[in-house]
Amino acid sequence: MYRVISPGRVNLIGEHTDYTFGYVMPMAVNLYTVIEGEKSEVVELYSEHFNERKTFELDSFQKENSWVDYVKGIYKVLFDAGFRPRGIKGRISGNLPIGAGLSSSASFELGIMQFLNEAYNLGIPRKDMALLAQKAENEFVGVPCGIMDQFVIALGKEGHAMFIDTETLHYEYIHLPKDMQVLVFYTGIKRELASSAYVDRKRMAEKILKRIGKKSSKEVIERDLRGLPGIYKKRFAYIIRENERVLKAKEALKKGDIEKFGKILTEAHWDIAENYGVSCGELDFFVRKVVKLGAYGARLTGAGFGGTAIAIVDKEKAEEIAEKILREYTKVFNWKARYFLVEASDGVRMI
Repeated sequence: MYRVISPGRVNLIGEHTDYTFGYVMPMAVNLYTVIEGEKSEVVELYSEHFNERKTFELDSFQKENSWVDYVKGIYKVLFDAGFRPRGIKGRISGNLPIGAGLSSSASFELGIMQFLNEAYNLGIPRKDMALLAQKAENEFVGVPCGIMDQFVIALGKEGHAMFIDTETLHYEYIHLPKDMQVLVFYTGIKRELASSAYVDRKRMAEKILKRIGKKSSKEVIERDLRGLPGIYKKRFAYIIRENERVLKAKEALKKGDIEKFGKILTEAHWDIAENYGVSCGELDFFVRKVVKLGAYGARLTGAGFGGTAIAIVDKEKAEEIAEKILREYTKVFNWKARYFLVEASDGVRMI
């Protein structure tokens, strides 16, 4: 019997920058997808979350528009790359919530990838696992995500965030201060990336890069946007500023300056809300209120349009602030909100 645990992730700073080959700084978190099973000739998986069993043969991969497409996508990219793993018979469980903006899909993909890699001795390095999982999500599932989620879930390190240049895939582990707690707040609003304005933002950003003849948003300065339509300028200027903020946030964390780090996060939230148009009333309420309650800073994390926000708080005050913000939020909004006090985790692994 094999057992794999695959973490979720939160992105501390660097939002909507990864699909323009910019900077990001996520961390893998100690909420996990768990895959337990054994080798088999077919794939037969039971999902506790969906209370559903799915089976398929390894000679064809037809999309079903269900959770099993993530498994089929992983098999498809592995087969296309010349690997020939056999099946899995097992169960999917865990405490990582689905649809809460903590990257449950990438966690699931990497969990399946790690299971096959270990069970069938495929010998795939972690960076390649991340790239193959991204390819499965882009090309098979049909979600145009960047590399960040898969990368940090494959390569995360306990106690550290990861600074990643999504163009070169150069990365650096950034030690997180011991007295700093990350509070993750799920607004209760589910948002599917494939059907959200995420796709529109990505297309617009790619179009702008093509038009100004640049490959990465890191090379772009605001002067390059002259002559573009107003909305294009507004959107892409946010991305330029966000790349700069990731670099500043990295330096603040290296110095252990939690106060400065928090301020950068709050500034990032209001910039993305006003100029990139991916926030909502619930996320804005959380950021405004949690800072008043004593957080160093807060912002939406993930694609936006609902989903999840984070706040940076003192470890010893974390529970108190989390309970207060949950009470304040549920007085105003009718969604089933939840919070998680998370730690930075190692990446996907076989137990």
